[in-house]
Amino acid sequence: MITAAVPWLSHLRVDRILLVGLLGVLTVSCAPAPPLPRGPGPSLVVLIAIDQGHPGYLERFRPLLSGGLAWLLDNGAVFTDAHHKHAITATAPGHAALSTGRVPARTGIYSNYWFDVETQERAYSAGSSMSPSPVHLRGTAFGDWLKARDPRSKVFTASPKDRSAVLMGGQGADAAFSYWHSNGTWWTGDYYQGPSGEWFDEFLAERWLDRHFGTLWEPLIADEEIWVAHGITQLDSGAFDSGFPYSIGRPDVEPDESFYRSIYSTPMMDGYLAELGKAMIDGEQLGADGSIDFLGLSFSALDAVGHDYGPNSPEILDAVLRLDGYLGELLEHIDRSVGLEHVIFALSADHGIPAMPEYLELIGVEGKRLDAEDIRCVQNAGIRFRERFGQADWFLFGFYLDEAVVESQGTTVAEVERAMAALLEECEAIDKVWTSTELAAPGAADSSDPMAELYRNNLIPGRSPNLTAQLKPNYQYYPGRGTTHGSPHDYDTHVPLIFAGPGITPGQFDQRVYTIDVAPTLAALIGLTPLEDLDGVDLSALFGTDR
Repeated sequence: MITAAVPWLSHLRVDRILLVGLLGVLTVSCAPAPPLPRGPGPSLVVLIAIDQGHPGYLERFRPLLSGGLAWLLDNGAVFTDAHHKHAITATAPGHAALSTGRVPARTGIYSNYWFDVETQERAYSAGSSMSPSPVHLRGTAFGDWLKARDPRSKVFTASPKDRSAVLMGGQGADAAFSYWHSNGTWWTGDYYQGPSGEWFDEFLAERWLDRHFGTLWEPLIADEEIWVAHGITQLDSGAFDSGFPYSIGRPDVEPDESFYRSIYSTPMMDGYLAELGKAMIDGEQLGADGSIDFLGLSFSALDAVGHDYGPNSPEILDAVLRLDGYLGELLEHIDRSVGLEHVIFALSADHGIPAMPEYLELIGVEGKRLDAEDIRCVQNAGIRFRERFGQADWFLFGFYLDEAVVESQGTTVAEVERAMAALLEECEAIDKVWTSTELAAPGAADSSDPMAELYRNNLIPGRSPNLTAQLKPNYQYYPGRGTTHGSPHDYDTHVPLIFAGPGITPGQFDQRVYTIDVAPTLAALIGLTPLEDLDGVDLSALFGTDR
């Protein structure tokens, strides 16, 4: 049984020093010191990120929850109006905001991928999928602040997505585990020290996912009346049957790459991460001594399921219910291994998600999936631009201008941006096109348009494009079925935010807050000083901690 936590005091020690600056990382190692006895204070901070975690899931499905999500809602300080403060609401910038307390303009994480103007190559937010690292992250994160004050502190993160694990861990994490699709195991790149002892190999040897081979993904709740009561609709997929049950993988006689890739898009992936979290806590003895450790877990099944089926589908309901159960088991394990009286929890998400346009049509709300005419309009804008300015290769990639070509044609970046933006804004699906010149101009911060600040917070010279098209609300470019995120609209920026633990007064708080407030609040709860100025603020005074 998960029990309520009680107050604690903060105890901090120093073993080795990690110096992390905005321009690089310098680690000074010394001989390991013996562990300190655990006092009454906090010994573990747990950040739970829900990939594609719209707050509507917790609100709509609350009567059906009885596990970890329910416990956090009942025992936590719940902020109902939490948002990301940037426009490109993708996985990488969202996780970076949660862990660093800074907007993308300062973390350098524009999106999951971007075009690097200097190298003229596509860049990945986690460096390389073959060797993930925080090479593109500018500045420090919560785990770095923790290690800088107490090098005995351990920092471990994990997620099926390497970018989520890497960016939650900051510059100096001990390990950032991600999922390897080909064989269904976890791994951490060469950048990291990695796990200690034999626990990790023993965990992998259990082949936890294989227990699902030969099973079907079937719903925990199949009652259509319950579905309807909680905003769930099974959309028509046309001539082909769809819906539960789902097989996992191809018709093979033993688990193979097909099975391990297929199960990635099911709620069982969240169960696998929760099991890894338990093994990490025990194997690394997180929260076991006088140092404060950090565990960051990003659960990604809702993102995979939500993209495929939408936030109003029976599949998403099942994914939320299963996550609730997995988190309940994880919290019970933490209670047994560490004691909830020694743990601070934060739960949030990297982004939300819009409803599928087809669902919106059913309920009488305007929305649209971009069609052939919308695509043609954008292409014709390019044709018209070249007819006016000349048939040069103006763009390096996408909406990234080749400034050398601009100069050679006797014009300016600002003029080219304005002209192209005006042509694109004639397209019916586009609300506005933001230009880098406009966002960087003196006085841009004084714009009365609230969207301007969100796009300005995504402005990263050399990484962000010259032009960014903002689609109309509920419009999206996602061919076929499914849905996607990435806009500055509320359904993408609005996410859950909960802090829970001893001394935190449970309750509901309706103030507008931001995901960049998570790291500074966690730091304040354990008396930790960030290594640099932050964009977010400490929220702990709002929920009456006994510190």
